[in-house]
Amino acid sequence: MQKFSILIAGCGEVGCALAVTLAQQHRVYGLRRSTEQLPPAILPIAADLLMPQTMQVLPSADILVYCAAPSFTTEEIYTQTYVDGLRNVLDALEKPPAHIFFTSSTGVYHQDDHQWINERSITLPTTKRAKIMLAAERQVLASGSAATVVRFSGIYGAQRLHLLNQVRSGKVFCASPVQYSNRIHLDDCAAVLAHLINKLANLESIAPLYLASDHLPSPISEVMSWLATATNTQVEEVASSRKTSSKRCDNSLLLDSGYRFIYPDFKAGYQKIIADQRQIF
Repeated sequence: MQKFSILIAGCGEVGCALAVTLAQQHRVYGLRRSTEQLPPAILPIAADLLMPQTMQVLPSADILVYCAAPSFTTEEIYTQTYVDGLRNVLDALEKPPAHIFFTSSTGVYHQDDHQWINERSITLPTTKRAKIMLAAERQVLASGSAATVVRFSGIYGAQRLHLLNQVRSGKVFCASPVQYSNRIHLDDCAAVLAHLINKLANLESIAPLYLASDHLPSPISEVMSWLATATNTQVEEVASSRKTSSKRCDNSLLLDSGYRFIYPDFKAGYQKIIADQRQIF
């Protein structure tokens, strides 16, 4: 296995989890505004992706993982985070990385009729934020370096509990109209990226685009009802879902690459979260 120098730009939850895994085999740098929360195994770089003057000295990197997340969801912040921030990092590096990984979102897909989608599906985003994300993907793929975009579906985990907290408040969504939803556990997000990077380290080829989502796309009403039962929550409100899209993500290409999910469906992932919370409380 080759040993890489890896720069993770925007080293938040996913980046830190990835870095801990990669640091066992590679030299890993974590770039973020405040580095106090970085695990000890990661070499810290205190810099702001939106302020080029803070990135005047960056180490050379074989691999750049760009996994920034916007602090706010305005169009301006999206553009600054996903388009300008990446350009700032690339400009600050002495030489282009051999390979760039860019974490994107299945939000770039517009399909809303419950159909299955994959890497070959047409993307015609209807929101400005999704259009910005798609533009950022294209910037990465046209950068001149080899590049891989990973489109994650809805990320949940021990610190990402919006849906679970909503259910615990007594609210679920009604079953009609059907709205399919897709998820991936944060641990799998990091593991997917580590898997692809290590394939490169083993001189194996990887695709320029992967859709990363677990095995079980499900109506959001079913997910919430299951969570209510799993947490012994009394449902007090059955609300209409805020229907924005309804699609089912096909992860076959990722599975064909050899990846095996830690949490293959929402039940496995949330069972672990709920069990861990019960131990704490």
